[in-house]
Amino acid sequence: MSKNGDFPKFDLILLGMGPDGHIASLFPGHPLLNEMEKWITFITDSPKPPPGRITVTLPVINSAANVAVVATGAGKAETLKRVLGGEQHDELLPVQMVSPADGKLTWFTDKEAAAKIIS
Repeated sequence: MSKNGDFPKFDLILLGMGPDGHIASLFPGHPLLNEMEKWITFITDSPKPPPGRITVTLPVINSAANVAVVATGAGKAETLKRVLGGEQHDELLPVQMVSPADGKLTWFTDKEAAAKIIS
């Protein structure tokens, strides 16, 4: 359990980042980003097929000892630049909300995804 005892503490959560910055089934601007009590929840209006999905919540992700985010391919380059390149925007992308409280966040990318942040 996490230090506050409210959420499970996984040793590792492996996430993929979508081109829009979504992780798990947590999409930009979706109300599920504000779910802070449930461990697991469902979405019926996913902007990406299928519309019905089950997902862990951000508090569960952020309680993990280690979170690994995988972002590969040229289609992720612009989003990765926004996330890791220090650009400021009004709205955080879901992947930017991943911040393990007592854990470690590790990124895995390829050249194509990192092309806009590597000089």
